[in-house]
Amino acid sequence: MASLCFVIICTLISSLNLFAQATGSVQAEGDAQLVSSLKLKPKNGLFYMSMGSGNPQKEFQSNIGTGGFAFIMGGGYSFEPILPKRYTDFNASLVLGMDLGYVTLDRNRRPAVYYQRYDDYVYSNTVVPIDLFARLQFNVAQWVFPYAEITGGMNVYSATTDGEYREIVRRDGQNVTETRTTEIYSNRSVFWKYGIGAGMMIKLVENITLPNKASSILLDIKARYNYGLPSNYQKVIDVDQTGTTKYESYENAGTDMLFVQAGIAFRF
Repeated sequence: MASLCFVIICTLISSLNLFAQATGSVQAEGDAQLVSSLKLKPKNGLFYMSMGSGNPQKEFQSNIGTGGFAFIMGGGYSFEPILPKRYTDFNASLVLGMDLGYVTLDRNRRPAVYYQRYDDYVYSNTVVPIDLFARLQFNVAQWVFPYAEITGGMNVYSATTDGEYREIVRRDGQNVTETRTTEIYSNRSVFWKYGIGAGMMIKLVENITLPNKASSILLDIKARYNYGLPSNYQKVIDVDQTGTTKYESYENAGTDMLFVQAGIAFRF
């Protein structure tokens, strides 16, 4: 009798182990299929940040100089896929979006020798690019995303001089020296523009969160040429020791710019 009970118990345990293994195998297979489907799920959201150079071209370069550091961030909505969903190794999407940046074309500092309020004068020429874009973006094997785009918008150009001074303030029971600035000269212009661009995103990381979330992080490399309409603007070239700003003025002059950027993009 005891032997019979032992055999029955062993049989039940073995059956439970086999059932658990079968259930686990089915669950793992189901998860794998779900992960595969999430990798193919359309990712409509796009956000990116990039750094590089903003370079005046042609007449704008002759007037302003070669350019400098540029930071740009933006995003958009991706209408995808354009081709039938069965084309998983190659497809395309239409991305509509907007980006905003800041470009330091030129920045210099001069000691304020004859003005007791300021310690230094800082004069600069900068651009804030604002663009709307329409992008045709290709999807190659879910890993590489080359694209071409057309853009339109404006560049907000500023030629300014700031007076910079140090001020002692009381914080947490201690005297702390803080640097403050006051704008003492400014001239701003808006350049309307249109442009073309091309780039490529390469997937670095893919994040899958069961049961229904998928996102990816990508390396984004791009170039964009802006054809700017002729405009009037100034270039600050110096500040004398008494704080008088010296500048050059240009009328109906060229405003073309070339942007070369690299950064990180997020698709979600």
